[in-house]
Parts: sequence; C-alpha cells; structure tokens
Amino acid sequence: MKSLLASFAIAVVSLLEAPAGIAMQASQSATEDAAALAQYKSLGLTKDPRAITAGEYKIDPHHTSVIAKLAHMDLSRYSLRFDSLSGGFLFDPSRTMAINLEISIAPQSVDTGDQAFDKKIAKRYFRIDQYPKITFSSSAVKIAGDHISVDGILDFHGVKKPLTLNVVYRGFAHGRMGFSGEATFKRSEFGVGEWAPLEADEVTLLIETEFVKT
Repeated sequence: MKSLLASFAIAVVSLLEAPAGIAMQASQSATEDAAALAQYKSLGLTKDPRAITAGEYKIDPHHTSVIAKLAHMDLSRYSLRFDSLSGGFLFDPSRTMAINLEISIAPQSVDTGDQAFDKKIAKRYFRIDQYPKITFSSSAVKIAGDHISVDGILDFHGVKKPLTLNVVYRGFAHGRMGFSGEATFKRSEFGVGEWAPLEADEVTLLIETEFVKT
C-alpha cells in the first residue's frame, strides 16, 4: 500500500510540474526565436556584388551540399549526396572575370541512405581506390546580374572535360556569401557507363553552398 501511495504521489507531482515545464520550454523557444530574428536583421545581407570584400574564400562544409540526380528506370530521379568536399577561390572585385574556383569532392562520401549500397557505388561505380577525388576548376566566369556562368574543367574518373555551372548569387553578409548552382553532363563521357539505360546517362548536379572569408 505504501508503495502504491508513493507512486500515486509521484504521478500527481509530475502532473503538477508538467505545465510549468512546458511553459519554460515555450519561453526558451520564444527567446531563441527573438535572438535569431535580431541576428538576421543585424546581418546586413545584400545582393550587391560591390559589397563583397576582396580576399580568399573557403567552402563552409556545414552549409554546403552537392547532390547528383539521375533517372532510375525512367520512373524517378534518384539522388546521391556527397558529404565530404572542400575548395575555395580568390576574389578580386576589380577582376571578377579572373576568379579561380577550385572544388574537390570525395566520392567515398556518397550517401544514398543505404550504407551497403553506398559502399557498392563507391567501389564499383566511382572506383575510389583508383580515383579518390572528383574536382572542378574554373577557367572563366561570366556575370549577368545575380546569375553567373562558370566555365571550367570537371576531372571525374580520370577523364577531364569542360563543364559549365549555372549559378545564382544569393548574397553577402559578414564575410560570407552564398550560391546555388546546377550543371548537367553525361557520365558515359567520363567512362562511367555502367547500368545504362536502366540508370540514366545524364546526370544533374545540384549545389547549395556558402563560402567564408578566411
């Protein structure tokens, strides 16, 4: 009986304390939201490229994603995400056409949500023991408003071929700038024609990235 009464007492206390706990969490959430709003307003975010300061910029891997999409049986556009990448560029406002962009992707970091399948793709499809990196190096940059065309060379699977990234400039704030990019290529042109046409030959790259001034 004493044990039953003790359990009942604990349950009553828990019920009494629950509203206070919920109220405290709501208050904390509201405070965090207000702080986030104040921080956003203080950023001074601008899309004016003249506001960008000169210097070296590096990829922020925590706010960058590279996703490759290709048709599977022509029923869906299957997605592969790469979790490990690096790179950067030197920015000179007076010589924007000479921006030298270098990006490196580790194909062994491919992520489909299925670890066993990831290993199979990395080994058989990307042949990571022989080709441990996928790289892109820019050769020319053309700017028209907030749209940018970046011509360069994609080095994939030991083959180097021209590739154009179509980029949207998202803005600049506190030494940080953001971009969205897209490009397409045929994987067979890089010697990766396995499983076609069951898996489509054309691959679309979707890039969301932020660069931080070092």
